[in-house]
Amino acid sequence: MYRVAICEDEAPVREENARMCGDILNRLEAEYSLQLFSSSEELENVLISGELFDLICLDIILPGKSGLELAKEIRRWDDRTSILFISSSANFLLDGYSVRPIQYLLKPVDEAVLEKVIADDLRLNHPARTVLIPAGGKTEILPLGDIQYVESRDHGCVFVMEQGERFFWMSLTQAEGLLPGEQFCRCHNSFLIHLEKVVRMDNHNITLAGQKQIPLSRRYNRQFKNQIARYFGSRQ
Repeated sequence: MYRVAICEDEAPVREENARMCGDILNRLEAEYSLQLFSSSEELENVLISGELFDLICLDIILPGKSGLELAKEIRRWDDRTSILFISSSANFLLDGYSVRPIQYLLKPVDEAVLEKVIADDLRLNHPARTVLIPAGGKTEILPLGDIQYVESRDHGCVFVMEQGERFFWMSLTQAEGLLPGEQFCRCHNSFLIHLEKVVRMDNHNITLAGQKQIPLSRRYNRQFKNQIARYFGSRQ
């Protein structure tokens, strides 16, 4: 669940920002919740009560406590929540970046720009934790963190987990389409690897946690190395 808070004192702007966020997250096929706030104090009270958000869309110019003041307070105890500043003025740009926002957008917000910001935040900071696998008329839910790799075997796919294996009647290409591309990458015609599990590699083999070796084929060599470099680079 991607939890979004929108803090904006002007009701029409608040509703429009909420509409855009909802439309964008629907297009991205993300499970989400939206909560709207009209002041920093209102949002702050909810945060103090223990409510958590993945993204806070925060107007800077607000009556009472400013959005920038609230963001500075949030950063004293929370480094994980993504903050997106939305303002009618660029005057606070330099001060705004002191609290490490993911972006600073000017009103009126362009929906295409907002979509890129949200898509990047989802991909980099809030990766999916589970995958839904269709299986014989029902849906299996697998924790992504437990998947080491997927292997094409016996006209289907074997999901090799931390504890055991799960077989599904699907092609490796179909499995690749279900798994998040920023976390999983093809390294061979028969193998799809969870990048988080890689501990060592050379030009011919990839070693996973637990010392399991997976072949790295010439066809996928460059693609795999580029993808794993991006994956670990984004985690720095």
